[in-house]
Amino acid sequence: MRENKLISRVRTTSFKKIVSYLASNKANLGGDIYVGTEFAIGLGCLPPFSPVHDKTDLVRLDVLRVIIIKSGWCEPVINFKKYRCGPGDILFINWGVAIKEDALGRDITFDGFMMTQEYLKMIFHGRLPKRFLSPNLCFSFHMQDFELDIWSQYIRQLYSLANIQSMVNEEAMKALFGSAMAFAMSLYKSRMPQNDDMWSRSKELIEHFLYFVDQYAKTQHELDFYASKLCVSTHYLGMIVKKETGETAKAILDKALLLLIKLELRYSNKPLKVLADEFHFVTLSAFCKFFKRCAGVTASEYRTMPDNQHEGSLPLYNLEKAESKGEGPYL
Repeated sequence: MRENKLISRVRTTSFKKIVSYLASNKANLGGDIYVGTEFAIGLGCLPPFSPVHDKTDLVRLDVLRVIIIKSGWCEPVINFKKYRCGPGDILFINWGVAIKEDALGRDITFDGFMMTQEYLKMIFHGRLPKRFLSPNLCFSFHMQDFELDIWSQYIRQLYSLANIQSMVNEEAMKALFGSAMAFAMSLYKSRMPQNDDMWSRSKELIEHFLYFVDQYAKTQHELDFYASKLCVSTHYLGMIVKKETGETAKAILDKALLLLIKLELRYSNKPLKVLADEFHFVTLSAFCKFFKRCAGVTASEYRTMPDNQHEGSLPLYNLEKAESKGEGPYL
């Protein structure tokens, strides 16, 4: 009961806030860091979590992170569970987790990357593998030497690719990220017990909701449809989704729909009227208004953008202008 009360007061740290924190604290982070508009990669950095606010705060993350501990140790409390991580350990944190505090060893360094939920979906062309649909997924274990070596190669190659300023590298980055994520899931399946039966009803409801959104967002745009599929009221669905993920159910649905439209605009030459029909919008005007409201640009403008402006990369030295509200997100 106490956990439910705490989780309802959790605040969300966005990727934008993390970028602001990196910009204002890059001199103290050490190592090599690359930050784009949708992902960040770090080599030899410290620390993986760094709250500068009251440690009693609960912070929910809207980014996915993979962290490899290189030296030292850390003890983050994630979803009310403490994880003791040392050299050679992997810590996988999906979007939606809540972090309360973190004890850090003095010599902690790590390699790893983080990415937005939207970029993760882009990697898999809008259809996430089932395991990645689970918000709050978090796991940690010690890796064998050859597994650690593979991860080191993944992260270094990602860092090298990200620093080559070429539009051609965008698809290569997504392919390499996709391979790394598949490797993470293969490790998870081989090491971790499959205890889905022990999930709470709320978490089970969230996973089923996200699965249905993944399957039906293209043609079903109203929450009533998903509530009916889940045999709950629309109000109850919205309440549980907000509590568990920090986002409204409608926002999750709209983001999924927007991403599918972006993929069509980017990789097909279908007229907007055809897309409006395929996505079950009543009129072309409704389709265009939805896209402009959610994306900030018109569908036609988005379609004609250069590739590097769709999910472009922003070098760290250009991040000084990022807005900062004085909040220190967990890194």
